[in-house]
Amino acid sequence: MKPALPMRVLLVICAIAAAGAGYRVLVAARQMPAQVAALDSPHRTDTHARPDARRHTHASDAAAHAAGAATASAAQASATSAAHAKLVSLRAPLSLESAHDPFTASSWLPPPPVEVPAAPVQPPPPTAPPVPFAYVGQFDARAAKPQVFLSNGDQLLIVSPGDVIDNQYRVESVSESDVVLTYLPLHERQVVAIPREDK
Repeated sequence: MKPALPMRVLLVICAIAAAGAGYRVLVAARQMPAQVAALDSPHRTDTHARPDARRHTHASDAAAHAAGAATASAAQASATSAAHAKLVSLRAPLSLESAHDPFTASSWLPPPPVEVPAAPVQPPPPTAPPVPFAYVGQFDARAAKPQVFLSNGDQLLIVSPGDVIDNQYRVESVSESDVVLTYLPLHERQVVAIPREDK
């Protein structure tokens, strides 16, 4: 019986301490609304003095908040669609039949880069081949229609102005310094030089 007495005394002391703490909390809670009202009174007077300004501020804040939310949702939607499109392009089916076959092997590798075709190279314009003739000599240079000896390999030709050689060359003129020919397929002028004889 005696050992129970100190326990009872201890319990009574704890109960008194708890009651004191509760009373302090209750007193502090009753004083709190008065302090809050005292602190809030300047704000209330300011609010009553300028109700329109407060309404405009709330309206502008609400509009800005709505615009920001709309922009954020649009950006999120575009990012989501872009990510979805990228995933779809990465896992393209191998064929139309494999799109409905769950056991078909698919590749997760990115698609190969698209090869850009090179710009077509334009060939150079055609030109006449080198003149195959060499000057050998001339007969009657002072005549109205002089004759010239030209060699083409082992072949010896006697031509005068107006003659056509092998349907490719036409002799245009003969002078003391050269023989002028026209390459007929391209209508291009060519010259066979006549070497000068030192007297």
